[in-house]
Amino acid sequence: MPKAVAAAPRLSRRPPTACRRAGARLLTAVILALAAVQGVSVAALQLPFNGWDELPHIAVAYYVHKTGHMPTPRTPMPRELVPFITAHPHPTTSLCMLRGIDARPYPGASPACGAEPKKRFDLFLYQAQHGPLFYHLAALFCPGPEPGKMLAWVDAGRLINVALLVCTLALWRLTLGRLLPDAGPLRWLPDGVLLLLASFSYVTYDFARFANDGLALFCGSAALAAYVAWIKPHGACAARACWRPGLLGGLVGLAVLAKATALPLVPVFAVLLALPALRRGLTLRARLAALAAPTAFVLGYAAVAGAYHLPYLLRYGQLTGMQEAIYTSRRGFGFLDLLGAAGRLGYGIFRNPLTYNATVFLGGWSNLQSPDWQNLAFKTGLAGCTLALAAALCVRGNRRLAADLVRRGPELPLLWICCALALLFHALHSTLAWGFPTTGAWYAMAALPALFTGMLVGPALLGRLAGAQAVLYLAALFNWGAISGSYGNLLVQETGTADLGRGAAIVAAHHALLPTPAAGLLVAQFALAALALALTVREALTAPDAAGTLRLVRTDAPCRTDVATDSGLPERTGT
Repeated sequence: MPKAVAAAPRLSRRPPTACRRAGARLLTAVILALAAVQGVSVAALQLPFNGWDELPHIAVAYYVHKTGHMPTPRTPMPRELVPFITAHPHPTTSLCMLRGIDARPYPGASPACGAEPKKRFDLFLYQAQHGPLFYHLAALFCPGPEPGKMLAWVDAGRLINVALLVCTLALWRLTLGRLLPDAGPLRWLPDGVLLLLASFSYVTYDFARFANDGLALFCGSAALAAYVAWIKPHGACAARACWRPGLLGGLVGLAVLAKATALPLVPVFAVLLALPALRRGLTLRARLAALAAPTAFVLGYAAVAGAYHLPYLLRYGQLTGMQEAIYTSRRGFGFLDLLGAAGRLGYGIFRNPLTYNATVFLGGWSNLQSPDWQNLAFKTGLAGCTLALAAALCVRGNRRLAADLVRRGPELPLLWICCALALLFHALHSTLAWGFPTTGAWYAMAALPALFTGMLVGPALLGRLAGAQAVLYLAALFNWGAISGSYGNLLVQETGTADLGRGAAIVAAHHALLPTPAAGLLVAQFALAALALALTVREALTAPDAAGTLRLVRTDAPCRTDVATDSGLPERTGT
């Protein structure tokens, strides 16, 4: 008669083979090369001022070069920049801030970026709301207001941020490799998430511009990597080892001084470092000793970033100079007013910054977006991955694997939650200040790896074929959206021509250091994307399936039952 048969006995977890390690290193190198090529392409394809808030960032850095100190958010734009500003066309979003200046729009016909604004305003240096670190570093190399030298300075800033993009992705690969299993059905997730990060247009456009976001994300990613590789393995730090959390706090302070979007890292690390003190069975003395680590972290953070927070706390009761929060504070709005603004956010299941508004491509201040079919495909991918996770969790073995994953890497869900709360804070204040939310999805880009990990976990638990299909679908969609949006839509609107060679030559005339975005970069981007896709799909297909189902075969052996193990291999138990 048919009997339940178990699988082989539990095998001790073995380290990855030398062949698989070499394959993983090759895949990581290919993905980082893809990110570098795509970053240089986007930096070269964008005309000056097309990056999000790029013109105000440039103006603040120049002001620091000129005066030696930070401006206020109400400081007018330095008039010496007018020749540089008028030497290049502007998207409509930038143009509306240039009243009384002979600045011209993009020659393309798109109303998103090529139209004369209905009304122009005077540009104030509102980006002075951020910390001073990036602007003082950039001001060290500012050559002065001469347009040609300014252009080279801006190009250099873009290239440095592209280098920070590659370094940040390498740090995230290190972090994900420590937090996610290195064996079993989820072993390919670090490379799959890294491929999605390198392919997603928001990531590249956030870095490949003259702005402080790249430095903030790099410092924040370095802090997270330092925690998982340098502090977490030691467990609860003794009082004599509190210099590690202290240095971690200083590194997070540098990230916040670059841009306050790194502020969610503070509660993340404070909670993670305080968790050992909450364990059961500790004596009071041991509990107080465990609290030394979060205390050292807070002191290290305050030593670096305290001077930035203190004036805003004393004057406005706010931690940062976020213009929306200061505006609502001046107007006397309180907590109940914020709650009332929640009903005017206008967000939906997919239309919200947590899911990047389910938009595959957004071309900086041009506001050019991917076509509807690409956005619908992204929504389909989000919904499909959510359903796959729900289906996978119906199996008890998969629920145990998912629980082990959260226990192994609580940093990812905690980071996502804190970033989600930060986005909500900004959305409520901006809605209360301006009547609608002005929250950019890239404000919480530090948590994007957590989002992509959550999207790929469900298909990976369903089986290696489902996991391979999911990463292939999403990565192919992201790469096509980024390439078609940049080389197609954006280049056409910036130059007014659909001819790739002619458009590349026109854009190249507005750069001093960046290469001409010709066919060579496009071919290299296609080739690297195809190779990275093939290698990642191979990794997913060679991973073991997650166990958890009972199999019946005819046998005369004693009854045995399949039990899933963490490595995806079954454990044999005799009865």
